[in-house]
Amino acid sequence: MENLRFNFDEDSFNKLFPFYILIDSNLKIKGFGKSLAKTFPSVKLNDDFSSTFEVKTHFVENPTFDGIKSIFDQLVILRTTSDTVDLRGQFQEHNDCILFVGSPWFISVNQVSERKLTIHDFAFHDPLIDLLHVLKTQEITTQELKELLIKINNQKKDLKNDQDELNRLSLVASANENGVVFTKPDGVIFWCNDAYLKLTGFSKGEVIGRTLIEVGKCEYTNKEDLKKMTGLFFKGEMFDVELIHGRKDKSYFWTKTKGQPILDSVGNVIQYFAMIEDITEKKNSNFKLVESENRLSLFIVNLQTGIILEDENRKLLLANKKFCTMFDFEGDPDNFIGIDCSNSVEDSKRLFKNPDLYVERLNKIFKSNEPVYNEELELVDGRFFERSYIPVFRDGIYKGNLRSYVDITIKRKHEELVRNEKEKYSNIIANMNLGLIEVDENDRITLANHSFCEISGYTSAELIGKNASSTFLSEENKVLIENKNELRTRGVTDSYEVQVKNKKGEKRHWLISGAPNYNINGKIIGSIGIHLDITEQKEQEERLYLLSLIAEKNINSVVISDVEGRIEWVNSSFEKISGYTKKELVGVNPQFLLQGVETDPETTDYLKNQISKGQPFKCEILNYSKSGEKYWVKIQGQALYNKKGEIVRFFSIEENISDKKLLENQREELLESLAKTNKELEDYAQIVSHDLKSPLRSIHSLISWIKEDSDREFSDQTLKYFSMIENKVEKMDHLIEGILTYSKIDKEEMVKENVNTHQIIQSIVDIIHIPKHITITIKNKLPVIKADRYRIHQLFQNIIGNAVNYIERETGLVEITSEEFDNHYVFSVKDNGVGIAKEHHKKIFNTFQAYTKSEDSTGLGLAIVKKVIDTYNGEIWIESELGEGSTFFLKLNK
Repeated sequence: MENLRFNFDEDSFNKLFPFYILIDSNLKIKGFGKSLAKTFPSVKLNDDFSSTFEVKTHFVENPTFDGIKSIFDQLVILRTTSDTVDLRGQFQEHNDCILFVGSPWFISVNQVSERKLTIHDFAFHDPLIDLLHVLKTQEITTQELKELLIKINNQKKDLKNDQDELNRLSLVASANENGVVFTKPDGVIFWCNDAYLKLTGFSKGEVIGRTLIEVGKCEYTNKEDLKKMTGLFFKGEMFDVELIHGRKDKSYFWTKTKGQPILDSVGNVIQYFAMIEDITEKKNSNFKLVESENRLSLFIVNLQTGIILEDENRKLLLANKKFCTMFDFEGDPDNFIGIDCSNSVEDSKRLFKNPDLYVERLNKIFKSNEPVYNEELELVDGRFFERSYIPVFRDGIYKGNLRSYVDITIKRKHEELVRNEKEKYSNIIANMNLGLIEVDENDRITLANHSFCEISGYTSAELIGKNASSTFLSEENKVLIENKNELRTRGVTDSYEVQVKNKKGEKRHWLISGAPNYNINGKIIGSIGIHLDITEQKEQEERLYLLSLIAEKNINSVVISDVEGRIEWVNSSFEKISGYTKKELVGVNPQFLLQGVETDPETTDYLKNQISKGQPFKCEILNYSKSGEKYWVKIQGQALYNKKGEIVRFFSIEENISDKKLLENQREELLESLAKTNKELEDYAQIVSHDLKSPLRSIHSLISWIKEDSDREFSDQTLKYFSMIENKVEKMDHLIEGILTYSKIDKEEMVKENVNTHQIIQSIVDIIHIPKHITITIKNKLPVIKADRYRIHQLFQNIIGNAVNYIERETGLVEITSEEFDNHYVFSVKDNGVGIAKEHHKKIFNTFQAYTKSEDSTGLGLAIVKKVIDTYNGEIWIESELGEGSTFFLKLNK
């Protein structure tokens, strides 16, 4: 995604923001969206923006380019001078122009149709589309219901006519665009019109003689709808149902099927008349309407803006969760729908710092029914809300209002913090010991602190508005400042010295650190300069000769060379260590004189490059003295500059580190020797482990044979002693195995692979002995990590085995969980065992440390765990109290 860029031509941009306006720096309209042109046909290119539009909120009198920039990124309302439709949106900066993006606010569907707009004239993300859909659909649905009611009533009257009238109506039925069928009392069709045949795809021969269900039933037809229709049919009653009707080609369509019985003079059903209307398109529209309403409702319910919608009688139509939270209403917002909100203003005024003003203002808003945006309210608990009020009209008639509340407490606190920081910054500037001034792009002084006034001799009032260069500098130095100001326009910061005149005409030397000054939009608007009067320091330059004496007596070697790296001066320490005299060294590049066969060429190249670039250098290098003796030196050096910022020399100090290098070589030899010793110890551990285990196995076998051959000849006490010997032998075997495992943990090469810790722990639970009274639970899905599978198995087997061994309760429980962080995972193993006293928490991970009476403990299990954790640079800790169980936490990096 780093290289992804969005490029829009005018048509593409128009699809996203069809009501945009582009304004140049002279407030001339240079472009606008196609939909805006349809909405405001009087707007033309190159029209004056302020003559065509007025900014209602936030109000800007006599708009200017800078005036409009001041309200960037804020919601604004625009109205044309010749139209009553408002535009809502935001101003943004775009290539030295101003771009307005937004949409119109229509209060009725009529306003949209009057301007010949369609849904394609709005951006797909514009929430006004859904609202217009809802309003229009409600109007259409109401009209259709009225028409349908009239139609049904007329049909009832027609059905009461005699058979002759029915025959005459058959001519009308034949021409009806809806399907019409006549059936016998048993439901068999004896007549249908062409529209029905066209809807179903059947021929008349395939329809006549069959029932409506036999013709129309398909796999998608709802059985309950059929049952409802047939039930009313056989009762001789009229029916009106919506159901799915099949076609001959196996497709289907939604129908509104209305049936009416035809009665004889005594009230018996002699025929049935049914009208089948294709309502597929209407159904799809209803589905889309429901989806749109659900989407809009979900959006409003989950908004982080408090929303309340009332009808014209102050009955609550909608309130979202955020509104209820903001105004301390408990319960589901849906439970409040329909309540009378007439007294809500009085009920809620207690929350506001100025309750009477709150009530008075809100009543005034209700009375005027004019939109209000972003009014600020202060609450008694210190919070701040922004309130907006939007009246809802339909065909010019007030239908209710929508109010929104935004909690801006954090924004207000941030503004307060910024204000305090600005005041603190101003105080620091005013009282700092260094002189500070700010100048604009024309070098006019816009700010000067107290210290600058002191070093210049002028008051702040005398300096503000004056040209800084003309006030303080000679003609020669003015060129320098012009060059520095040009650097500021490119964002460059630097320091330099300049000679100036103060108010008294005295010549002074100032050291200036200059930097560009930016506005809140990141644009350079001038420069900031920190000034230090160094006149006294300049007068002391003659005394710098003393420094040469110090350099001469320095125990380290001191070298001064020219810009080409040729030696100009060395101190006596350099002569002593190199064996060369000053006369032999001056004019020579030390590379050719001091470096030999074993000198590292990379270090030599590094010194060349740093000196050629004029940059500081620091390194260690092997040199040769005049007698050919090798010695190591640590070199630190940097360039020396004149007043013009030009490199004139290089200065370096060389420390003799030959003894240090000798110690480093000895250390490396010791490390090699230690590694060899460790390898020998590891081999020895393997041999000892094998030699110790062999007699242990023999002892165990001999005891078993003795018990098998002579168990009846031994007393119970003797057999008990034999069992104790066997247990001790097994414990000795476990101890040897633990020692061997512990010694090998950090010696073996680690294998990095994807290890599923969930599977590892499940396999451990399956293979280790777990008493019946203990339950092990994995609380969540454990992660996959990069590690050595065998070591992770060792780690968790020891920690889980440790937990199982020390549970003495009747019902034991071990819980294993993990939690993911940005760079690591934390596993926890919790048990309800005997627990560990706090004074032992740090000792339990030491080898051969056991704080329990268990005979199974070798004192190595947790030591092995700690060593594995250390191998992976992880952490392990415990939370436990005696008798309360323990929780071990293991941190492993991703």
